[in-house]
Amino acid sequence: MAENQITTLSEFLHHSGAKYRVFDMGRRVTKLSPDQFVSFEWAKKPYPMPFQRSALFGVIFWHPDAADKHYVWFLKFPLDEQGLLLQSARDEFLVMLLERVGECMLAAADGKQIEGALKDSPYTFTPREDKMAAFNAQATKSLALKPSSYYHEAYAYFTGKRPLDSWDQLGMQGVADVAVRLDDNEETLGLIETLPRIPYEPFNVLSTFLENAEPAAGIVEVLAQRVDVQLEKKQPDISMLCACLRAASNSPARGLVDQIIKHVLKHPCSQHIEVLAVLAGRCWRSLQQPSLCQLFVEQLAHNEAGYEGFSQLLADLVFVPGMREPVMQALRNPERSRKLTEFVGRMFG
Repeated sequence: MAENQITTLSEFLHHSGAKYRVFDMGRRVTKLSPDQFVSFEWAKKPYPMPFQRSALFGVIFWHPDAADKHYVWFLKFPLDEQGLLLQSARDEFLVMLLERVGECMLAAADGKQIEGALKDSPYTFTPREDKMAAFNAQATKSLALKPSSYYHEAYAYFTGKRPLDSWDQLGMQGVADVAVRLDDNEETLGLIETLPRIPYEPFNVLSTFLENAEPAAGIVEVLAQRVDVQLEKKQPDISMLCACLRAASNSPARGLVDQIIKHVLKHPCSQHIEVLAVLAGRCWRSLQQPSLCQLFVEQLAHNEAGYEGFSQLLADLVFVPGMREPVMQALRNPERSRKLTEFVGRMFG
């Protein structure tokens, strides 16, 4: 195959004999299916989880003959107005890649050359520490590898087998591993029992990793209880509410998640910009429902950061595939409030 016939990264990896997995690294760390990734690379479909008008993803790849040697690239590509890949960026990236490693990268290159091939590319980035921990946890689970050496300590803590004040001995990577390995019934039950009693700091760290996982209904029920306790207070703890929303956001128990979001949106605390940012950035699947989207847009119009907060969060939200229609419908609602009418006028005026 001639170099000029390789037009996408997936073709390049396939041609070099590599096996690979792709994980979104923007809104949350989550596996992208081969179909999602290839459709995106060919600019046939928008990137499923755009973040700040970019596609951020991690690619882990290896050669079947050396399955214990894994290589990772973290890549960031710009998107056009419709959320599709800017093909000129992809082409520039591939030219650089082919120049540096040739076509049969894994057959001919040693690890250093592969890892260093993109060192100063404008399309690479370094994830934050928590994203990196979430990526390692997802990747090891996806490849059926053992979790990190920090896993057992964290597992013992979050299932109630360790004193609750011993959390400062936990490694962040261990917490990330626990969050993505909750499929085991015993582990889920242990966490459900311990969760109501966990102090705020370890709870907050765990919630950062649960947003990348798919917590079971029982866990979401406990999170719902923590939310209700806050909503009954005169001054709800905003950071606790945000932690609960993040932790529940990616659960398959959609009905329960929708209910939590409805409760929050009917409370004045949801005019807080931090709460609105978590709802837009993590809970967009729930906001695809017209009734919840309407509540969200109304509270957004009354947010404490004014028109600037309104326009920024809305611009981000309509960029997510499937969100433009419900948002536009909510903005056009003839029964919208005066404040929302005023902001809509400014936006389209």
